[in-house]
Amino acid sequence: MRRKEFLAVGMAAAVGARVDAPGGHLRPDPAPQDIRSQFPRLHGEAFLNGGGGTPLSTFTQAAIERYMDVARFGTGGERGAWWFDVWDGIRGRFASLIGASAHEVAPVECTKAGEQIVLDGLPRLQTGGTVVTNDLHFQGSLHNLEGRRRAGHPVVVVRGDGSRVPTQRMLDAIDDRTALVTVSLVSNVTGHVEDLRAISEAAHRHGAVVFADIIQAAGIVPVDVEAMGVDVAACSTYKWLFGIHGAGLLYVAERHQGSTLPDTLWPGGARRLYEPFAESGEPGTLSFTPREDADRYRPGHVNYLGYAAADAGLRFIETVGVDALLAHSVALNRRIVEGIDRDRYEVLSPHLDRSPILSLAARDLAAVRGRLAQSDVVVSTGGDRHDLIRISPAIYNDESDVDRLLEVLNG
Repeated sequence: MRRKEFLAVGMAAAVGARVDAPGGHLRPDPAPQDIRSQFPRLHGEAFLNGGGGTPLSTFTQAAIERYMDVARFGTGGERGAWWFDVWDGIRGRFASLIGASAHEVAPVECTKAGEQIVLDGLPRLQTGGTVVTNDLHFQGSLHNLEGRRRAGHPVVVVRGDGSRVPTQRMLDAIDDRTALVTVSLVSNVTGHVEDLRAISEAAHRHGAVVFADIIQAAGIVPVDVEAMGVDVAACSTYKWLFGIHGAGLLYVAERHQGSTLPDTLWPGGARRLYEPFAESGEPGTLSFTPREDADRYRPGHVNYLGYAAADAGLRFIETVGVDALLAHSVALNRRIVEGIDRDRYEVLSPHLDRSPILSLAARDLAAVRGRLAQSDVVVSTGGDRHDLIRISPAIYNDESDVDRLLEVLNG
């Protein structure tokens, strides 16, 4: 396939985006190939590891620098107008991306922080309720859940085949003892996509809550938390949202806020109702006014610089479109599958048309790692499986990156 034809297939619905430097926001550009130029790391590397974190773009860098001016010089004039637009709007932008409402979104430190709010706050988990998950959930979350199991809390880890977890196995594990089902919508290991609608329906029949880790989905895979029946979801912003580390976003369905999922951090306003703080009152008494939406779960001050970066990423996604972003990744992955030596690599990813992640099992991973180290081709290797190669191209990649990778893999 010629480059012109490839771009037409992979980005049929996309338009490019350049940074309007004075404002730090995006404006349309008619040339989609200009997207690549906004990711300087691609100038030297074939970076095919978006699932590990997208490289810093020029539009994200511009937003970071803009926030640094706010931090240095304050919110006077145009600086403040820009920043308040970012901070007041980011919850709505993320909500629109995942099919939620702005009042159902709050900033948190990272994906696991969102999951921990559920683990700490769900009353049924404090009285012996079971957590159900599977072995394609995020490794760090499984580590955390194993700690709970060793502390005496019931945890069920459904096993798959190393590539996918059949939905029926998840449904069979959910019963009246289940308090929480926690899974990754898109597995970081193989790109397996959970049938969250079926899982949610089963969980809700037994009175359980569903948490979805959407870090490998938000911004690259269409997400509709309402249609999926998800109760709580979270993601960090440094992967497919084109942000940086240290900033995450939490979704809590309105029906659960402050009830099914009580506050545990108690953000909000408190007043001491006794002298000298007040004219009169009983010593030791306080008034407390909690926030009334998902922002009640915010831990306090957060990484504002990270949200400036995430806002730029969300605007970029709005400009290009999730469907176009996914179509581009899928087209590249299919080209890789067509070009690899199938005698040396097994395709592990079960949902190549629905996920940006292509995972391969290599017969000789050590040899591949050696060639990768000399090639300036970046993918993820090992980790969750001893033979794993995880490839996750993004909108900034093109055929030349794929050709360099295939040369390494088949060398």
